[in-house]
Amino acid sequence: MRKLKVALVALTLIALLGVGEFRSARIATVEGGTNLTDPEGIQVVLSPIWGASIRQWSAQIYKESQTYGLDPDFIAAVIKAESNGYELGVSRVGAVGLMGVMPTGPGLEWRPAPDTLTDPEINMSWGVAILSEIIHQSGGDIVAALAAYSGGWDQANSRVPQEYASQVLDSYGRAVAARENISPDIAAQWTVATEISRGHIPADRLIINEEPLSGLRKYGEHVVYNHIDKNGRAYYVKGFAVPLAVIVPLESTPATSSSDTVDAQLMARLGMADTKNNNSNPRVLLSCLPSLSRLRGSLATRYYAPSGCPSWHR
Repeated sequence: MRKLKVALVALTLIALLGVGEFRSARIATVEGGTNLTDPEGIQVVLSPIWGASIRQWSAQIYKESQTYGLDPDFIAAVIKAESNGYELGVSRVGAVGLMGVMPTGPGLEWRPAPDTLTDPEINMSWGVAILSEIIHQSGGDIVAALAAYSGGWDQANSRVPQEYASQVLDSYGRAVAARENISPDIAAQWTVATEISRGHIPADRLIINEEPLSGLRKYGEHVVYNHIDKNGRAYYVKGFAVPLAVIVPLESTPATSSSDTVDAQLMARLGMADTKNNNSNPRVLLSCLPSLSRLRGSLATRYYAPSGCPSWHR
């Protein structure tokens, strides 16, 4: 019954809103017409990589993606990391539901109660709104935004939030590759590199959270984020799926750059000797832009934690 309701809601959304700009929201076409649903009767707005636990929320994901200008597969990747699609889940720190939203409490008095946040529509509405706001604070940098969504701005450069960002971007990169008919299995790990053309435009044209092994390959150019906030500030972020550790030869696929150096982090994971992980980064990201005048931090860190930026994150 739930699947039937989801399918009906999705068809209504398509009729009212039309198909969005995102390539991931394209209706799958088959010979002789348009296939509006998959074999289980769920609207096709997501990459085929997602399992039923994520695809069951396609209609609500599509709705929020249209409201906030986020790629549906990006939202799906966050849901995968937070709850794997289980709407009643509660984390060890009390984050509730599909998108791990923190309920009402000290400093978060305006938030809904935990029981309310187990409602999938309410949870996703809050979660995507919070994620969008954090992307605004980062000026469009989704790597910084994901780290802050996980641990707050004051912990954005810590190990756990950084691993969380890498986890979400791995799932997201695989989803983008799959919708471009590229097997995600060609690489042990993926990410999504971004270009910001409206927002806080960095000196580096391409933002990527880790250096890829054996050269930079970009697949599936798409729009990650396209939104104008309530103050009229525009944000436009393009993305590319990037394999970080290719495990299947891609002789026919040109790389934009090449390297014979094995990535240090990959060498460490493989148990190779004489590895040294350099965590320094010469590029300083200015995060939480509304508080730039009160930045604190050091040049050796990747992210700043501005004092005027709230430590609560979701």
